[in-house]
Amino acid sequence: TEIARLLGWPENRVRIKVPYLGGGFGAKLYIKMEALATALSMIVRRPVKVALTMEEQFYTITRHPSTFRIKTGVDKTGRITARKCEVYWNGGAYADVGPRVTQKSGFTASGPYDIDNVWVDSYALYTNLPPAGALRGFGIPQLVWGYESHTDMIARALKLDPIEFRRKNLLREGRPQATGQILREIQLEPVLDRVAERLNWGKPLPRGSGALRRGRGVAVAIKAVISPTTSVANLSIAGDGSTTLYCGTIDMGQGSDTAMAQIVGEVLDIPAETVRIVPRDTDVTPYDMGTLGSRSLYHMGHAVRLAAEEARAKIKAMAREVGEPEGSNIPLPDLFKKKFGMQAGNIVGTGTYKPDYVPPDPATGLTDNVTPFWMCAASGAEVEVDTETGHVRIARLVTAVDCGRPVNPKIVETQISGAVLMHLGFTMFENMHIDAGQVTNASLADYKIPAMLDVPQLMQNEAVDSHLSSGPFGAKGVGETATFCVSPAIANAVEDACGVRLTSLPLTPEAVFRALRAQANAPLEDDE
Repeated sequence: TEIARLLGWPENRVRIKVPYLGGGFGAKLYIKMEALATALSMIVRRPVKVALTMEEQFYTITRHPSTFRIKTGVDKTGRITARKCEVYWNGGAYADVGPRVTQKSGFTASGPYDIDNVWVDSYALYTNLPPAGALRGFGIPQLVWGYESHTDMIARALKLDPIEFRRKNLLREGRPQATGQILREIQLEPVLDRVAERLNWGKPLPRGSGALRRGRGVAVAIKAVISPTTSVANLSIAGDGSTTLYCGTIDMGQGSDTAMAQIVGEVLDIPAETVRIVPRDTDVTPYDMGTLGSRSLYHMGHAVRLAAEEARAKIKAMAREVGEPEGSNIPLPDLFKKKFGMQAGNIVGTGTYKPDYVPPDPATGLTDNVTPFWMCAASGAEVEVDTETGHVRIARLVTAVDCGRPVNPKIVETQISGAVLMHLGFTMFENMHIDAGQVTNASLADYKIPAMLDVPQLMQNEAVDSHLSSGPFGAKGVGETATFCVSPAIANAVEDACGVRLTSLPLTPEAVFRALRAQANAPLEDDE
């Protein structure tokens, strides 16, 4: 659509065939180089490949840097009574998807808490820096970093247990979120309880001795799925009974093809491995809004389910037409022969899914239906801080998520692990250094990401028991859920270990060491 618009063409003049892709994580949302490649190809009348250098990729799109100001009122019993949030999103020189991040994430800035009085202002800012776009979590990890660090600071100031303080204030079934939408079918307390259990929260933690100090921390969060969006799927059953699915969801390693085949198999009572999924081609596959924002399993899953159910209904109708008794399990080739006199023809099912949505009131931001479902997660960390060097070793990292009923538990397990490790990088290492508008570490030699030796000694991930009545077979999306809480859980553990509160990421040894020196009234010279 965007390429056609930029070139002034009708959409049927543009054909996009999608090869196997590497991970997207948001960077492949909206067009980047596609229109340029198209224009160059038109000029030279030959196929054109645009390949960015690593440095060019750093300048093309980034995660949204953000500044979060938050103020909270708490009564004497430990109940949160009011919260005011101001969020500033650094969108860089061009908006890309920044306005959507600002709005879709902004309305959750008050966190997963039951607060009667909430004020949220969320601003998208233009700056003379590389443009910022979507990244796994769609702004939520930045917000959770702020409000869950803040939550621990409140609990510490009030001398309350951090988990009990959270439990006391969590949103529960039937209560309104800040937008006014009533929360349904979200497992906030179970994910927090599971993390507490994994961390043995009720037992004393050995605090270490000498320069090595130990601590633990937790965080809990929610996210709305991207809405409103539409997905369409077509299903074709051939005369020999073989089944082909046409859908626009792109499998970039997240396992969506497997999940969609499982849904078809469940509806038609056939092995999932016999379902062929056609490679994505805009001349063949129907519309899908995009593979993003943990929406695919819910939205496309429903479209695929509806297409399979329509095909199943047509099979039953055909069986009735040829005189088969109700409940007959006649093989499809025989059914086609009885109907058409030959093993030929197709049964086609189509499914379109778009959940209900009520746009927020422009004046108040309130709506009673901002999302078809809420996802949630909690993380907990045990760390060891070397107070002489600032080095943080993560001894244990625990995450529990609510993803409804998993369609494929193995895929869910790897999605959680991948999300946790990805945000371990943002927490401990990753940082773009910009000097006078130039990125000075735009290479994988200088931009540090986690390696195998950085994986915590003990990493435990799981999905709690859950079921979403509106989801396909009870499922929710899960691609982003485990990204939310990693950073604040680790930072809260660092403060628990050595008493320093860091308010910006990453938590490098230098940052921790500087904070320790400042705490000891012996700041480094350039911090004075």
